[in-house]
Amino acid sequence: MPHDDLLLIAQIRKGLPPPAQDGSAHSATAISSRRPQPESVRAEHARVPALPVRTGSVAPAGSDPMADIDADTALRRAHEWLVTEPPQVVETRTGRRIGEAFTRTVEGRVAQLRRLDDFVGGRDLHELVARELAATTAVLDDATYDEHLGRRLQSAIAELCQLAGWVAMDAGHTQAARRFYLDGVKAAHAAGNSPVAANLISTLSYQFANQHDPRTAVLLARTALHGAENSATPATLALLYERIAWAHAKAGDRSATEKALAAVERHYDQRRPDDEPTWVYWLDDNEIQVMAGRCYVELGLPQRAEPLLVDAVARCDEDHAREAALYRSWLAEAYLQTGDLHRAVEEATHVVRLDARAGSARTSDRVQHLRARLAAFRADPAVRAFEDLYESEADLLGLPRRPS
Repeated sequence: MPHDDLLLIAQIRKGLPPPAQDGSAHSATAISSRRPQPESVRAEHARVPALPVRTGSVAPAGSDPMADIDADTALRRAHEWLVTEPPQVVETRTGRRIGEAFTRTVEGRVAQLRRLDDFVGGRDLHELVARELAATTAVLDDATYDEHLGRRLQSAIAELCQLAGWVAMDAGHTQAARRFYLDGVKAAHAAGNSPVAANLISTLSYQFANQHDPRTAVLLARTALHGAENSATPATLALLYERIAWAHAKAGDRSATEKALAAVERHYDQRRPDDEPTWVYWLDDNEIQVMAGRCYVELGLPQRAEPLLVDAVARCDEDHAREAALYRSWLAEAYLQTGDLHRAVEEATHVVRLDARAGSARTSDRVQHLRARLAAFRADPAVRAFEDLYESEADLLGLPRRPS
């Protein structure tokens, strides 16, 4: 990680300074005066062609227009957005001063994009989110606004950076994801928004943990908590402790993992739904149960993991194909650890079918992991049938044909 990024994260660990009131260090003018776009935004936006303008309405922030959509509607909405110029572009062409209504529109679009991510995998969504981020960043360059709205726009950019990094990671673009997260930390720092900065750093921790660097993951996850523990809401703290638990599980530290999991439940039980940030909406009882199960699988404790994952899988809506595939993949691994090959293959088969429509590099990686684990049992007819299914899907989707 570059030295400047480490210095910034160290500063976040000490706590973000309060927004300036005298128009100096954190004034909107200082933030927005011909501000260059972050490198990750420029690189991603350059690959997205100019698109025709089509008008449309966006629900204001605070409403939840995406709460009851299904997978087909979400995919259609994503394609509609991809061929529609963002309102940010239209607004900055007019040279108008940005006001409350437009800022709420931007914040509402961020919330809607997060809901799209519930149903649409990173392979289909990452260019759309990068384009939205580039358009929102351009507002800071080309429009005028007061200090309060400037901080809100910086917070929106920070949230978009977190989402852009998340969907880039889900699409398999790990280096781009890391750059998005770090750009987002800078935007959150400029906005004086400690909880969003913490979410970005903890998401970066999650990436390092999944890339087999648990030492860095633990450091980042605890840095995120330290920087926001006095300003974050209970649900946000629960999320930060989840990332700490996962990092410690990847490091093989059972005691630290279980302490963090206990903190997740303690803080989640204290949550105040009306006061929580919109970006933590997805953290629920099922997600917390799955994370605990995943941690126990990682620690090699399948007897602890199995009942948690069985219950969570039973309650998982398979319209959310990516999450259903990931949950079942961990259950399959738990069964492998207990020696229940039949159930492991049954779950792995389900994962392959879900992966075919998930549009996610993460689910595909989990399939490859299960294939590698099952390779030792190829003499078993059920495992051969699983491989036959995988190869038929591979022919359709262009996936690798041999276990990694």
